[in-house]
Amino acid sequence: MNMADIPVHKKLRHVSREELFALVWQRPMSRLAEEFGISGNGLAKICDRMDVPYPPRGYWAKREAGKPVVAFKLPPRRDGIPQVTDIYPTPAKPAPLQEAERSATAAAAKVEAIGVPDGLDDLHPRVKVWIAEHKKQQKEREQESRRRRHESWWTPRLLPDLTIRDLYRFRVTSAIFAGVEKAGGRIEQSPMTGKVTFKIASHLVECSIVEKLVKSLKPRDETRTWTAYPDHHQSGLGSSGFLRVSITTYLDGRQPQWIESQKTKIGDLLPEIVGTIMADLEQRDRLLVFLAEVEKRAFDEGDVSVGDRNLSDWIAWAKERAEALDPLRRGAAGMFNEIARISQWS
Repeated sequence: MNMADIPVHKKLRHVSREELFALVWQRPMSRLAEEFGISGNGLAKICDRMDVPYPPRGYWAKREAGKPVVAFKLPPRRDGIPQVTDIYPTPAKPAPLQEAERSATAAAAKVEAIGVPDGLDDLHPRVKVWIAEHKKQQKEREQESRRRRHESWWTPRLLPDLTIRDLYRFRVTSAIFAGVEKAGGRIEQSPMTGKVTFKIASHLVECSIVEKLVKSLKPRDETRTWTAYPDHHQSGLGSSGFLRVSITTYLDGRQPQWIESQKTKIGDLLPEIVGTIMADLEQRDRLLVFLAEVEKRAFDEGDVSVGDRNLSDWIAWAKERAEALDPLRRGAAGMFNEIARISQWS
């Protein structure tokens, strides 16, 4: 493509302080920023960095209305202030991969009929195990307490009944489990805490189905009554009355999440949630296929130099990064060996 065919707003612009100063006083920042291919806020930051004054808010409206306005002068350049700068247009946001969209849409269609069960009779078997385990723990605590009733120095704390919030989370989790299985996934790990793992094809997807917590001014004991398992949650936080579902292993760095509100319940979002879970780790496989095609074409072009590396080095680096997206590439022990090497946590 000839450079002359590229739209102006998509080209790199080399701008001096004087040129930028003249431009920002000729037309509104938002319009000028669009010509540069960046946001108005981004253009303002560039002006600040180059010590270029620009019209204050309301300047252009006053000028259009014929009201008096004040224009600033360009101050002399101080030490440390650049004389020129390169303005790079913001890259267009990549469209979602069509394969991922189709996968998510297909999975969502399969679970449209699945809803959050109203009672406990139709819960997923994995969730029924949670309730059975709770009852077992309750009974064991009661028996231990009776055995130690004469030991005034210590008696085990009784386990309270499951609360309305506990049971609601169980019912929602049951629906998500059923949806993932119907869409072709498998439940790999299902602890009662809500930090569950699904197996989609040959990859694992970690998902969090938990209560959205908020800071509370209530006494500590009162903030712990909303659940039968307060020790599973950070002290000093209470229930918001809503659930939060998130995926914690999304490949491109994002962590999709869905939070309930008064108007929208998780049950309304089930197709979208399940569709996203099912489409998640397919991206790594597509990336590897793409890199294989790049490697094939590079073989025909030769091992040319790109920047400070050969093309083969760049491809090897990209393949290593793609493989690194799989946290279990070296098995469970290998994953924790990688974590053990971390010497500083942020």
